[in-house]
Amino acid sequence: MRRPFAEYLKAPPENLFLFSKGRVALYALLKALGVGENDDVLMSGYTCVMVPSAAKYLGANCRYVDINPSTFNLDPGKLDFLFTSRTKAVIVQHTYGITQNMGPVLDWACRHNLPIIEDSCHAFGSRWNGKLCGTFGVGAFFSGQWNKPFSTGLGGMLLVNDENLLPEVKRLYQTALLPSMAAELRFWLQIKAYNTLVRPQTNALMTRLYRLLSGLGLAAGSSDKEEFEGEMPPYYFQRMARVQMKEGERNYNNIERLIEHRKAIAAIYSRDLPGLGFGTLKVDPECDNVILRYPIRVANKSELLKKAAFKGIELGSWFEIPLHPAGIDMARFGYIKGMCPESEKACQEVVNLPTHGKVSLWTAERTLDFLMQFGKPLV
Repeated sequence: MRRPFAEYLKAPPENLFLFSKGRVALYALLKALGVGENDDVLMSGYTCVMVPSAAKYLGANCRYVDINPSTFNLDPGKLDFLFTSRTKAVIVQHTYGITQNMGPVLDWACRHNLPIIEDSCHAFGSRWNGKLCGTFGVGAFFSGQWNKPFSTGLGGMLLVNDENLLPEVKRLYQTALLPSMAAELRFWLQIKAYNTLVRPQTNALMTRLYRLLSGLGLAAGSSDKEEFEGEMPPYYFQRMARVQMKEGERNYNNIERLIEHRKAIAAIYSRDLPGLGFGTLKVDPECDNVILRYPIRVANKSELLKKAAFKGIELGSWFEIPLHPAGIDMARFGYIKGMCPESEKACQEVVNLPTHGKVSLWTAERTLDFLMQFGKPLV
């Protein structure tokens, strides 16, 4: 799996490392950079809690940058307010597959001699100025989770762009645990079940079932309970399983077709949403976005999500709180309410529409019909 993905990213195969999850890849890169006790790491205040957890496990402090409400990516104009002598790195997230405007971020990082890490978990195939996301910073991490641009049945990748970091990353990778045979079998069963059973109409039901089974220890969950409490779980630092690599290779063979499909579905949303009263994404001419989930703002988010689950409409809620998912004690990760007002507002308003390969034209139109009937545009 390493070679085809490395070739796509125009990188040597030895610069790509396969881990159990994207967050583990981030942890390895932060550790290779020497991030440690009381260092500061800047990141978006509109993200999954597993991003700050990777820094927290190294003893670092997470500093949250508010978002641009139009792009849902961090606002470069706010970086200076958080910079201190302890700042060691900035994590740039391409949210929903929308490319961060890299120009101001690159300039800022260069002025302060700081490494950029790209969170490309949403953005495989997206480009800025013709260059792929994940190739701007010292390194980037990608996710192969079920709902990401390509699936390995969980799993993640680390791309190292700075050759100076390679020796340390290679050393760390050699210390990562190998999945057990029982884990390999469990991943194989889950991949088969996902590919067979999960459709837009069944997504809500299967998601609830998956969470129940993983909570009972009968399925490999995307997160462990310790992670939600800010503690590193046992067996955190693992490599990707072989069965996941095979699934990644299978999905890679369809990656160009999937990218074009996502663009086509996103174009349908952009075309039809204004007629329903909803705002659409503002397209930066420098960006070529491959939208993972199409975000829209609504006035009745909670009600709409419940209605969608009841009617078998796949409607997402990334992010429910600034450090997704809901129920997290964000103070454990250094986030205090009011730190990122634009992010908090987005959490109250934004739902997202699917673009994955199982979304047909009929499914997209059915989703739009649902929004027309039950969605309330913001005034």
